[in-house]
Amino acid sequence: MIRLIFTATTIITSSSAIYFYIFHERLSKRVAHKSHLGTLSTATKSTNIESIPESVFSAEYFTLYDHVSKSVSRACLPSNEATEMLFKRLVRRNMTAFSRFPQALVLAMASKTPEQKESFKAGYLAALDFEVGNLVCGVYQVVVRRWDRVEFEIKMETVDFVQARLAISFEESSQEGNVVFCSETVMWKRADEGRKMPLERPVLRWMHETAAWWLMDSGVRYLVDLEG
Repeated sequence: MIRLIFTATTIITSSSAIYFYIFHERLSKRVAHKSHLGTLSTATKSTNIESIPESVFSAEYFTLYDHVSKSVSRACLPSNEATEMLFKRLVRRNMTAFSRFPQALVLAMASKTPEQKESFKAGYLAALDFEVGNLVCGVYQVVVRRWDRVEFEIKMETVDFVQARLAISFEESSQEGNVVFCSETVMWKRADEGRKMPLERPVLRWMHETAAWWLMDSGVRYLVDLEG
């Protein structure tokens, strides 16, 4: 019986691993993505993440940068709403979806203050305009808000040697008739810091990629479905 249970568990675990591997591979083909590990160069600085301190763009810091985007024809999106309003819908929907992820459930259990606990609730997220100071899912605090972007500082008390940002934005090309929605994550630490940042760990990096890619892909499909 023990051998049977062990065999069944092994089969289920292997099947799950294969499924999620295939899921990750399929997602990678539905979005545009790139990453960078090392010194955050001036080339990467063109991403326009405004809240990254100038000093981070030097050899004094070791950084991890991830970028995912998805382009959609403006004609496929609701014509009765401005793109900046659709963008706000996208951010609300994606952060609400993220609040149900395993990563967010862990953050919710670690929340201590009423403000942190409230920041996971669907009603709270659905009404947010993402103004500077707003807290989302316990650790994401808005530090930059423009009509075409939201930047969050990621507050990680358990790894206080790391600083991080999440930026969600869009760019509209009237000439090509497309809208490109984008999500960027950057983490940095001092170059002489030997401890690993969370996203330097393969499993956490894989989970992050899968979540970011799925949120971008499904978020844009959510906006397209609004037209229907």
